[in-house]
Amino acid sequence: MSIENYTSQELNQAPDEREQAARQYVEQLRAFYAHASVFVLSMAIMLMVNLLVNLSAGVADEWSAWWSAWAFVGWSAGIAVHGLVVRLNRPGASTKQWEQDQIEKVLGR
Repeated sequence: MSIENYTSQELNQAPDEREQAARQYVEQLRAFYAHASVFVLSMAIMLMVNLLVNLSAGVADEWSAWWSAWAFVGWSAGIAVHGLVVRLNRPGASTKQWEQDQIEKVLGR
């Protein structure tokens, strides 16, 4: 990230605070990637099990037999929320700084 993307308050923060915020963000990002990887692997396994069971029962053409779709819908919503939380918690997404910027804009400074 270039220096232009940081606000003046962030540049005035102690380097330790910025480094701690960056470390926390990277930990959250790693956890999200782990969550997404488990999701992909688990969904592939569930889909294969569902397919094999449906084929052996002769109901592969019936929508109601595809229970793995419900797991996909629910878990993908969880993944989306997790990704949104990580994105909103990235360093530089300070609500206080945004509010201060808006006040400065209104005051014409």
